[in-house]
Amino acid sequence: MKKVLCCLILMSLLLSACALPHLSFGGKTAAPAATSEPGPAASAVPATIPAATPEPVIIYDAFYEAGTHSDEFNNTWDYLLRIPAIQASGSDATRLNQEVFTALYPAVKDVKDAIENGTSLGVFQVDYTVSINDQLISIVCETDTNWGFESYYVLNFDASTKTEVTQEQLLQRFGLTKDQFLDLAVQVMQQYFQDSLSAAPKDEMYWDRYNKSTARENFSSDCQLYVDNNSQLCMIVKLYSFAGADYYYHIFVVK
Repeated sequence: MKKVLCCLILMSLLLSACALPHLSFGGKTAAPAATSEPGPAASAVPATIPAATPEPVIIYDAFYEAGTHSDEFNNTWDYLLRIPAIQASGSDATRLNQEVFTALYPAVKDVKDAIENGTSLGVFQVDYTVSINDQLISIVCETDTNWGFESYYVLNFDASTKTEVTQEQLLQRFGLTKDQFLDLAVQVMQQYFQDSLSAAPKDEMYWDRYNKSTARENFSSDCQLYVDNNSQLCMIVKLYSFAGADYYYHIFVVK
């Protein structure tokens, strides 16, 4: 997933009605100053999604810090730590801000503790990207580790109603029921194995990885959905591995 080192200024249908400094589609602005204390704190240059009402929805950094760290063995990392927040009226934005901060700050704290103690970094990046489709905002947060394991946290928010978009509501936007999505998700995973792992020996390990990856439970117990910048429904789901960790999270286009 592409990482961005700065706040995104996003536009939607009413761009012509909202003039912002340095506004450009998919454009970049200077990174905000570091925030040393936990808790939501607005960044210097937020990303604004003009809504169908006079009140815009703003996505900003509740926490931002970036730099370079060296441990006692002279290993060096460039690190980036960003936690998003939604500025909007209503209780959903407040709740989602607290939930995402609670979910991501432990990884941020691990990095800050390692820097303070001069030890090696396990996590080196906590970042997010924002996609806008009409009034639907999808925020995909990603935490990256030195051992190649990425974890994700997804928010979907409707700028017109100022409410969270649930998975069921997101599927409805694509004309899918839960059962239809599960059927489609299984097909997508089966196709992945057919296209990408066709040369793998069809031994006991292969079928174990295949069966776990394509099981319907895999797409209901730990599966996150969002809409990307190409207006495609995407899922983040476990892909069971032939080496290393038992599984890694993988992003698939569903529809």
